[in-house]
Amino acid sequence: MPTKHILTQLAIEKAKPRGRRYDLPDGPGGVPGMMLRVSERGVKTFALRYRLPDGRQPRMTLGKYPPMTVVQARTAARDALALVEKGIDPAKVVDAVAEVVEQGTDQAEATAEQEGEAVRRMVAAVAAEYVERHLKRNTRRWRDAEQMLGRDVLPALGKRPIASVTRRDVLDVVDAVVDHGSPVAANRVLSLIKRLLNWSVEREIIEANVAAAIKPLHKETPRERYLTETEIKAVWRAFTVMGWPFGVLGRLLLLTGQRRGEIASLRWVDLDLEAGFLRLAGTATKTGVLHVLPLSRAAVELLREVPQIGDSALVFPASRIGSANPVSGFSKALLTAHRLSDTTSWHWHDLRRSAATHMARMNVAPHVVERILNHSGGSTMSMIARTYNVHSYAAEMRAALELWSSELDRIVSGESAKVVTLTSRRV
Repeated sequence: MPTKHILTQLAIEKAKPRGRRYDLPDGPGGVPGMMLRVSERGVKTFALRYRLPDGRQPRMTLGKYPPMTVVQARTAARDALALVEKGIDPAKVVDAVAEVVEQGTDQAEATAEQEGEAVRRMVAAVAAEYVERHLKRNTRRWRDAEQMLGRDVLPALGKRPIASVTRRDVLDVVDAVVDHGSPVAANRVLSLIKRLLNWSVEREIIEANVAAAIKPLHKETPRERYLTETEIKAVWRAFTVMGWPFGVLGRLLLLTGQRRGEIASLRWVDLDLEAGFLRLAGTATKTGVLHVLPLSRAAVELLREVPQIGDSALVFPASRIGSANPVSGFSKALLTAHRLSDTTSWHWHDLRRSAATHMARMNVAPHVVERILNHSGGSTMSMIARTYNVHSYAAEMRAALELWSSELDRIVSGESAKVVTLTSRRV
């Protein structure tokens, strides 16, 4: 069990050998990741564990106790974590200094500075700075890019000086993603690498983008997959069996036609169940604009059944005890839905396409469907029309979603198809 208190002089002195090595972490109020390691023979050493941009969690020695005090250890730990925040591995800086101590103070400092600069120019450090200075400030889904870097790019190139990366190196990274059976993802990785290198050129870290002339390795075609009535019935029942969170989330996606990420990140404050509305701020939508969506009675009833987990502000937090992060694990949940419904080849986004397709089948006006989906534009309504037409279409959207909810109920209950139409005035 981790200690509930920070390391104290008394606790350090009382730490006795136990016949095996053990750690005493600096608890809440101390320095995250810092610990006192006690060896089998009672030798006490301050250490720090930290996380690098490539996902590794190395451990570095801060100093022995004594002569190092706990105050000195915390100062050293904070200095090391400050380097980590800048994308620099503090252990490498320490090693560089140690190697040149015998060369004299001035030369040691100069060499250490050079080593530190070399570390900062490694792909992992540049990528961390790119995420911090650019993606977090300009991209809503920066976490996806950060995960892609850590998963697909940094394991191969992270320890390389970014100036040494060649076109062949980039192709090897992208080919590896293709070889794992993800050609579309390979295109995304290539695009991310190009953006990283372009940013590095702008920052004068490198002189040219070696990936600029590389074309996407896989030709993409827009997906047209949507669920048939038979599949919807099977998938809906699978979602019912799955329960909270993914079963509820899946049914809500079908009922509303919204994007997976926007529903997964839904907060209780975004909902007005009494009035039957969902309100997403521009910072929470892909289009960057406020989206107010009427909710069908079925969607409201479904949301009323969702438990509020702990003190989490999220409707679908990452754990059953509450969390500040939205639910994750969609890939595994999708496989479960496939298995329970005996259906295949559909993805979460296809639920959104299914809702739109079936509403169109029921003669819901295209511009109303687009408003429901919160598309940024489209062939059915020019950008000029969208700019000057300030009508919210709330009544039309509510009518369309109620109609779709009734159709879903018919499909799930297995009733015969009926001819249904919805008349909406034209723009």
